[in-house]
Amino acid sequence: MRPLRILLLLGALLLPAALSAQTRAETNLYNKTMKKPSVKAADKFLVKYPESVYAPAVLHLKDSLIHLDFVQKNVSLISKEEARSLAGEAIDAVGWKKDGKEHVLALYSDLTLRILSPGGEWEDSRSIPVYSMEENPLPLSLVLPMEVIAPLGAQRNYLHFGYRNGDSEYVELLYLPTEDILHQAIFYGNGSSGESLRIEGQCPEMMEGLIPAPEVAWLVQRFRENPALIEISKADLLTDTAIRWWREKNPKAETSASRLSFGVLDPESSIVAACVKARKEKGKGYGAALFDIRGYTVICGISYKTGEYSLVWCEPVCRNKRSDKYLSSIYFESDGTTLDLIYYKGNTTFKKKISFASKTLQHFK
Repeated sequence: MRPLRILLLLGALLLPAALSAQTRAETNLYNKTMKKPSVKAADKFLVKYPESVYAPAVLHLKDSLIHLDFVQKNVSLISKEEARSLAGEAIDAVGWKKDGKEHVLALYSDLTLRILSPGGEWEDSRSIPVYSMEENPLPLSLVLPMEVIAPLGAQRNYLHFGYRNGDSEYVELLYLPTEDILHQAIFYGNGSSGESLRIEGQCPEMMEGLIPAPEVAWLVQRFRENPALIEISKADLLTDTAIRWWREKNPKAETSASRLSFGVLDPESSIVAACVKARKEKGKGYGAALFDIRGYTVICGISYKTGEYSLVWCEPVCRNKRSDKYLSSIYFESDGTTLDLIYYKGNTTFKKKISFASKTLQHFK
């Protein structure tokens, strides 16, 4: 069935059962509008008879005609497979139709977007900036393929896709290629490697009191509905970031390292909040607290001279203290700057020594 015949049928179905109160002129204009439907004809009827019993059917006809015109002008007939075959080294491609003219949008790994003809000839290029919380973003990977959609219910098509910077940042965007207007939202934090997109963290666009653009609000709602994106407090995010930094800087701390990098903590992190409440060992100018947080056993150090809190030690929480080695206690030696770490495995005792003054580490069996 042709689209126009479908629209006429829908109009007929929307008519009320009783039409006896309508004037002949009103009915004649309605029949003429439905026989030769157009947006102009619908507007003419609605202006002349805004309260008519026919008005809902004519309004529906008008909306359908506008949508049909939009589809004919802006929905590409180029398939995903055809677009990718024309895009060469691109990481993804999609058909794109603008004002009745077909194109191909080809995306490259640096987020360069090339606009190609249906024959694959270059027409124009756009450069989409990488959205990252880092000064030097990790290599990105496309995790949500490109699509052309009208997400806001308006007669306007956007390019939509999602990418990941390393394991800890996920970005989705809506883009208008012709106008070069970009809307992005990012979720960042503690991510998992591999195929899983799970990230525990935050989204700046979700900040309380922020009134985002409709496009950004749509992206944020997608984040809220995504079970792989787990929103956590800023305090825990700061803690996760500090732990990740410490583990990267001290990869051999538990086995053979002789020096350590202490990580200065943000005062708003949950490690600092926990340290304030924890029992502390006191040395000469230093304090230290041992506790578990966010899946790790940590030692938080305090400089009484500067008031700074530092992440001194960090290891995964022991899950089975009956069979595995675990960190049981800490204490300062008589010099006030050397901290002893006491481990147990069954009835066997192990020890490590950390110098707060020189940031050196000793292992003892």
